[in-house]
Order: sequence, then structure tokens, then C-alpha cells
Amino acid sequence: MSARRGYGDETWRLALARDSVALHCAADLLLEGEAVDFNYEGHRARAFALAVEEYVDEALEQLNEGWTEEWPFPAAYAADIARVRFLVADYAKALDALELSVRGADRLEPAVAELTPECVRREKGLWRRGLQVALSGGTAGQRLGTALAVLGARL
Repeated sequence: MSARRGYGDETWRLALARDSVALHCAADLLLEGEAVDFNYEGHRARAFALAVEEYVDEALEQLNEGWTEEWPFPAAYAADIARVRFLVADYAKALDALELSVRGADRLEPAVAELTPECVRREKGLWRRGLQVALSGGTAGQRLGTALAVLGARL
């Protein structure tokens, strides 16, 4: 696992645990380090902390501030926007961002595929939209698995 992915997985785990204190600490460590390579991960951690604290505009600004031409790729950036929207319970906009992230992708990151049914689980009326997102990208197996998870989440 790359260091970049390891930091990303951990910050998302902290966000799901709604641990904004740890996220702010992680952001400080990543942004203060000399490794410019982790600049986005620092802004991402700060964005998740702000989203947990219900500061959606500031969270999105943090993601934007960290984005460069080199990293993250647009699909990863859109997935992080979806995560911020998910954390502030804006599940419809989370699905919009997820669709941008997955549209036409040959393969999906498992955490991104899991977010679609989680949005539907929290807002059942979005199941049709979730199904559309599920069928937008990934391998045939991923599309099928995510679509079945969306259908199960609506129950």
C-alpha cells in the first residue's frame, strides 16, 4: 500500500468515526512536514475535520486549496467531494460527486463503491439515483455488486 493511500484510508476512517480532533492533528502533521507530496492529504484531513464539524463550505475550500495539476486526479478529487458531502449528510450531492468520480472508470476503489449504498441507506428515496451511479463505472462485477448493495440499502 502506498503511503498516500495509507494516509487517505486512515483519514477517512477518522472521518467516519467523526474524530475531528484527530483529523486536525493529522492535517497539522501532514501540512507542516517537508514532504510537499503530502500537501493534499493534509488539506483532505482538514476538510474532513471541518465537514465533521458541519462547515461544508470551508471543507470544500480545503480540498480545493490542496488540489494541484499533479494530484489528486479528477476522479479522486470528486470522490473526496462526495465524502465531504456524505459527512454533512448531503447525500444527493454526494451521489452527484460520486457519479463524476466513477463515470466510465474501468475499476473502482472499494471505498468509493461502498459510499453509494451508504448514501441510499441514509436516505432511502435516493435509491434510483444510487442505482444510476452504481451502473456508471467499474468492472461488470463492481457495477453489479454496487447495484445489488444499493437495492439492499433501500429496504
